[in-house]
Amino acid sequence: MQDYITNGVTWKDIEQSLFRHMQKEYGQLLQQVLEDIDRTLAEKRDKKRYALKDKRMIRMQTMFGELEVKRNYYFDREKQEYICLLDAFLQFEGAHGVSPLLEEIAIHLAVTGSSYRQAAQSLEKLVGYACMSHETIRQLIVEAEVVGHRKMEKKGRVFFIEADGLYVKRQRSRMKGKEEKIVTIHQGWEKNGKRVSLVNRRYYVHQTNEPIWEAVESFLVKEYRYDPLEDWVVINGDGAPWITGCREYFGDRGDIARDIRQWFRDHPGYRAIRKTLASQDEEGV
Repeated sequence: MQDYITNGVTWKDIEQSLFRHMQKEYGQLLQQVLEDIDRTLAEKRDKKRYALKDKRMIRMQTMFGELEVKRNYYFDREKQEYICLLDAFLQFEGAHGVSPLLEEIAIHLAVTGSSYRQAAQSLEKLVGYACMSHETIRQLIVEAEVVGHRKMEKKGRVFFIEADGLYVKRQRSRMKGKEEKIVTIHQGWEKNGKRVSLVNRRYYVHQTNEPIWEAVESFLVKEYRYDPLEDWVVINGDGAPWITGCREYFGDRGDIARDIRQWFRDHPGYRAIRKTLASQDEEGV
């Protein structure tokens, strides 16, 4: 305390110093908790199925700094594959080297910001160390859409879509950069105390030759069981031509859906018509 008074520090210095100290203390606590859970899993495992092979060290980037965690490595005799029970139990991928919370924050910063590089810089300022490169963040966003998700039950009939383009410059290449088309989809907001979070949030990164909004609609059908005859979409974005193109695409689809709903609601084939439209089968419709 005497040092704070005599060295002319500011409120910001004190707050930052305490925050870094807290990170270090809680980082050690997190490491201890993870290794305790791993020990318990080892004791309670089905020993006939999971044969202990050795311990493996992973380095994980977290909100508390970089952690080194030793966890048990097993051979699953039933599935004939190697596994870390800690990873499976806590639902994270140790090989990624990034904690799930830090990964989620990085993706959010990238989608809501102007570039992957800015997201990496913002993340470094937040946690106090260079925990992730902009290329790592880009890869996390790509994998976030590629990995299969559990289908969600619909909780509402309005889907909010936030569209944005992130310009990615290729390093060490003579090729020009490329704009990544990214959309965030959710079903509204919910309050948890003073915090507000998005409901049923998903990210989609466009990487195919399929028209962007046709691909987005397919993603809605796959992830949310979107029904163009019943559901609504609210799309937000800047004035980029690919974003404003949603008006024509969903406008035409909305007109068709409205007419089908009006004309065939009581028809015996109405359910089949809805499924055909949702699958984008124009010939079938």
